[in-house]
Amino acid sequence: MKRLIPLFLPLFCAACLCLLFLTPSFGAAQADGEVTDVNTTPKERVTRFLLLGCDRASGLTDSILLVTVNETEKKASVLQIPRDTYAEYTERDYKKLNGGMAALGESGIKDFLSEALGVPIDYFAVLKLDCFDDIVDAVGGVDVEIPQDMHYTDPVQDLEISLHAGKAHLDGKQAEQFVRYRSGYANADLGRLDAQKLFLRAFAQKCKSLSASQFFRVVCASLTGVQTDVGIADAIRVAGVLRQCDADTFPMGTLPGQAIPGKSGAWYYVLNREGVCRMMNEYASPMVPLESEELDPHGVFDREEYTDFHNIYIAEEKSLPLV
Repeated sequence: MKRLIPLFLPLFCAACLCLLFLTPSFGAAQADGEVTDVNTTPKERVTRFLLLGCDRASGLTDSILLVTVNETEKKASVLQIPRDTYAEYTERDYKKLNGGMAALGESGIKDFLSEALGVPIDYFAVLKLDCFDDIVDAVGGVDVEIPQDMHYTDPVQDLEISLHAGKAHLDGKQAEQFVRYRSGYANADLGRLDAQKLFLRAFAQKCKSLSASQFFRVVCASLTGVQTDVGIADAIRVAGVLRQCDADTFPMGTLPGQAIPGKSGAWYYVLNREGVCRMMNEYASPMVPLESEELDPHGVFDREEYTDFHNIYIAEEKSLPLV
């Protein structure tokens, strides 16, 4: 694992990981040489990043994002993977995807998802919560429309949330509360993912007006809190592409599925194969469009012996949610 300051990396902070939008605020940088991407044709280059945001108490990943940068078309997209997603990455009973990094390591979970989702993921980046707070403070805070009152306390995670509905200017600690809150949403974790999208847009808007000194503070804030395997040459190349992208129009989506309790009573988010295939084709720029049967070749998102899980997995996307 490498610790470095790739010029574009602070862009992948906003939704507990995503710092993707600082790039338009500084000059273009180009890398010499050509790097071959196994997922592209000579006419198209695509680079994908798995972005993981870790909580303080357990080492589980609160946020899991797949960011795709189509360098040829100068486009980028963000796919959220719900942290409660059922995934058979281990023989142990706990099979929520948010435990995947702790079980497999950063490179291991990157390889696991590359195979399961049908596209190669080139790099990972892991962001600690304290770094997230520092980066938001470094940009001077973010203006957000809070959709509802948010109140929650969890001493184990050292988490206390107290935010009121309406327009607000959030500092780092308050932004962390906003992107982590989930208990009061009718749709639980999906509501939290929607809030992260709101914050991501607001963060992107704020980053458009950053001064050189503010950008330097953001880079410094990233030093100890971001871990990645991105090489400097690739970072500079992608930075030059990202500065040409329009952050306001980045597509952002969540992999389709349905939340359902398992036999133990714990709730899981079961992915829908047809819907995930559609989203991967729309957001992740596979070299050859994926067919439903090509996705998840080993059935790691399915649990055939659990009828309710399996029915969600194999259902037509338009039929969700299943009653």
